[in-house]
Amino acid sequence: MYLYWSLYIKVGLALFKSVEAKLGDRCHTENDCGGYSGASCLNGSCSCVFTIQDNQCTVDAKFSNNAIVIGVVCGTVLLVFLIIIAILLYRNFRYPRNKDVKKSDDLHSSEINTRPSGYMYLQVTKVIQITPIKVESLQSHVQEFLRHDGLEVRKEYMHLDTLVTYSEATVGNLPQNIEKNRSAKVPYDFNRVKLLETSDYPGENYINASHVLQKEYIITQFPLRTTLTGFWRMIWEQNISNIIMVAPLHELKKCHRYYSTQVGKKCITGDLKVTVLASVMHGENLKIRKILLRRNQEKRTVTHFHIYALNQLILAKEFIENVKCIRSNFRFQAQPSPIVVHSGSAVEWSGVFVLVDYLTQRVMKGDDSVDIPAVTLQLLDERKSLITEEQYVLVYSCIREYVECDIKPKKISLDENEDVMDYEELP
Repeated sequence: MYLYWSLYIKVGLALFKSVEAKLGDRCHTENDCGGYSGASCLNGSCSCVFTIQDNQCTVDAKFSNNAIVIGVVCGTVLLVFLIIIAILLYRNFRYPRNKDVKKSDDLHSSEINTRPSGYMYLQVTKVIQITPIKVESLQSHVQEFLRHDGLEVRKEYMHLDTLVTYSEATVGNLPQNIEKNRSAKVPYDFNRVKLLETSDYPGENYINASHVLQKEYIITQFPLRTTLTGFWRMIWEQNISNIIMVAPLHELKKCHRYYSTQVGKKCITGDLKVTVLASVMHGENLKIRKILLRRNQEKRTVTHFHIYALNQLILAKEFIENVKCIRSNFRFQAQPSPIVVHSGSAVEWSGVFVLVDYLTQRVMKGDDSVDIPAVTLQLLDERKSLITEEQYVLVYSCIREYVECDIKPKKISLDENEDVMDYEELP
């Protein structure tokens, strides 16, 4: 301890400049006093904080004490400063930054997406250690990542989880809106779907639904009894043509159905009439319905896809088959509209469908590379807790099935029959 204090004093004294010392003067310099000749030290200066008496340096106790205090203070400040620099250098090398925000000059036009509603998602390079995978290398890359029970995929997911941005979600947590949520998962304020406020629904613009991936999709919850009208209002106002429901049959028993199970029966909800015109099974776990919406004299048709059996043993193969079939039977319009995706009451499957559909579409449309982690991170930034680690492994498995298997999607024929008279009023 004594050595440390001595070091502090010496460092502090080293901060003083050397001055000429004369007989009777105090020495304030750092060189060795040695002897004296005439009016000054032999070497022209004196380092000890001494008083000159009879050509000898003698300690001035008062001044020496003051100098020691000053030396300790200055030395301590300098030492703390050096320690701070050392810590910063250590952290910089030990924990390199993972979040790298691009300068505005480096952003490409494809990375900024704005919509008339004001919703904007600014995609920035957060995952600097992961680069997009060329389509020709996609199969080998996915196979390598899925080895050893998907170890590399799981590591990638854990890395993504540290980069997720959590935004404000105040509207969904307002007292008047809490009962409209099936769980604590509510949409963020910046990209929530807003219902139109009308004289029939003053102040009622909230629904638990989020725009995601540049508004290509709307992810929402399975409607509650109290949000049934709001759900169909959203379908009408957003001009939706396709609804995807990923919900096992056992979950449906806990949910309030928002359409009639009987073909031809009209259901009334608010000012909308909802009629299932036709339904058909595809395989063992996909049901396709054609639904007619009518408000006053205006009519619109919606295609409803229900994936309701999720076999864990062949989940990836069945899932990718259903995604392809759904895409081949989409109802397209001149004016593109979002695809609505929702799950049942328990496990969230919406994120899996959206990711798999979005990524496979990029390949089908001729993109030369696929960036699975970047798209996943954007999705997680836009809706909270949408993908689990196990589901992220499933997404990779689905992509592997897609690139390995040449699955030919089947076009389903749905016969329409609007000449129905039965009515069923939904609450």
